[in-house]
Amino acid sequence: MILFKRSFYFFLVVFLLPFINIVGQEAHYSQFYANPIYLNPAFVGTANCARVSVNFRDQWPSIPGNFISFSGSYDQHIDILHGGIGVLFSGDIAGGGILQTYNASVIYNYRVQASKQFQMQFALQAGYMATTFGWDRIKFASELLNASSPSVLPTEYQSSNFSQFDASFGFLGYTPYLYFGLAIHHLIPMKKNFFFLTADSWKPKWTAHIGGKIKITEKMRREVNFGDISLHPNLIFISQGNFHFLHEGFYFKFYPFTIGTWLRHNFKNFDAVIVTCGIEYKNFKIGYSYDFNLTKLERTGGSHEVSLQYIFPCKPKGKKPPSKRYTPIECPKF
Repeated sequence: MILFKRSFYFFLVVFLLPFINIVGQEAHYSQFYANPIYLNPAFVGTANCARVSVNFRDQWPSIPGNFISFSGSYDQHIDILHGGIGVLFSGDIAGGGILQTYNASVIYNYRVQASKQFQMQFALQAGYMATTFGWDRIKFASELLNASSPSVLPTEYQSSNFSQFDASFGFLGYTPYLYFGLAIHHLIPMKKNFFFLTADSWKPKWTAHIGGKIKITEKMRREVNFGDISLHPNLIFISQGNFHFLHEGFYFKFYPFTIGTWLRHNFKNFDAVIVTCGIEYKNFKIGYSYDFNLTKLERTGGSHEVSLQYIFPCKPKGKKPPSKRYTPIECPKF
């Protein structure tokens, strides 16, 4: 049984990774705005007060050795810097830990007050990305049957670790009712030579997004209250190498509850329908989403995703409140 599982993980990674590399090269989250810095580094500081976000995604849970992704971030606006700072850590584990990718980065965001109703943010992100292929986690039949036999792999492939500095850029523009942005991740190509993935590399990831807020009912203009109703239509396009996906969806918010639905597809076929729900309590938010696969991968169990977010209260200091001339972006929370 152990031999079967180890062999299954190996062949899962060997035969699936080339296809995964074609359709996408890194973790893909469905709760876009619950993980805003991952979507676009220009979202740093948009809550004005300090914000902590944690995300976890379990993809294809019905398959042994499924794909686990997680991320954590912290960001806040600082008046003296005329912008915000943030840190982001993310990880992606595939094939029961055989393939692991980690990325840690810092972000600086410069904010421009273009007009009374329109603000822009420009972000630079610098990080360090490490990818590991753990051959030591794989046991071949020859090794189990004859412990004295040498490894079937050349020495240089028994432990493959690659790392490199990473850089990204982000832009964000927003008004009280409209927001849009562009992000370019992985400006510095990173080569990978994982035995069967020779001479491959991480391609730059392009993300373009636009959305809006339609107020239906609102009790108070500057404060959210129970029963406030709004609709948030959104469009997100992500492209990386041969991977091109369009996401169309909307969120319906009846404060403090939010429900949403997305359709993810490329230019040839539909990939998944995403259903999201979330609840807010004061400064705390929790969300859950599930991806219903529409392709041949429908028996993989879809994808589960959970998000947690907390915004720290920031009280005015002295006579002038912090970030007085800036207003937080009115984008979805999940």
